Amino acid sequence: MSESPTWPVRSWRMQPWNPSPLMRVSDRVEGFVRILAVLVLLIAVPTAAAAGTAAYSAASERIHTENATKLVVTGTIIGTPARVSAPIADRNGTVRDHFEAQVSWTHDGKSGTAIVGVPDLTAPGRPAPVWLGPDGTPTTPPERSSAAAVHGIGVGIAVLLEIWCGAAAVVWSTTWALNHRRHIRLDREWRQFSHPTGQGSQ
Repeated sequence: MSESPTWPVRSWRMQPWNPSPLMRVSDRVEGFVRILAVLVLLIAVPTAAAAGTAAYSAASERIHTENATKLVVTGTIIGTPARVSAPIADRNGTVRDHFEAQVSWTHDGKSGTAIVGVPDLTAPGRPAPVWLGPDGTPTTPPERSSAAAVHGIGVGIAVLLEIWCGAAAVVWSTTWALNHRRHIRLDREWRQFSHPTGQGSQ
C-alpha cells in the first residue's frame, strides 16, 4: 500500500501553478489567495514595527514637551485628606491607595487652591507638592518616559493583529465561498448523474 503524500507535498500540489488538469479554477484561486495571505503576514511585521516606532517617537516627543512645561511648588494641606475609591499605581508601578485633599500654594505672587493628590496618611498643615502647568493651574505629575515605549509597543501589536486578522478573514471567507460553490456544482452534477437527461424517476 502506498503512503499518502506528506503535508508539504500536498500543499505544493495545491499551488495555482500546478499544471495538473485535475486542478479546478476554484482550487487555483484558493491557492493564489493563500499565497497572498502569507505575503501579507510577512509584510505585516515590518509594517507594524514601523508604526510602533513612529508612535513611540511621537509619544516621546509629546511627553518631553509636556514635562518641560510643568513645575512643582510646595503647597500646604488645608483640608482633611480623603481616600479615593480607586487605587492607582505609583511611579514605581506599585498599586496603592490614593489620597486627595485641598491644598493652597503661592507662586510668583499668585495664590491658588485645588484638590490634588497628597502623600498617604498626611494631615492638614503639612506640606504637599503641587504640579503646575504653564498657565499656573494644577496639572498631573510628569509622565514617565517609559510610557512612550509602552504606547509604541501597543500600537505595533495592534497594527500587527489587525493585519493578521484581516488576512485570516479574507482566506476564511474565500475558502467558504469557494467550498459553497463546489458543493452546489457537485450537487448539480450528482443529480444529473442520478437522473440522466430524458429519464426521470418512475
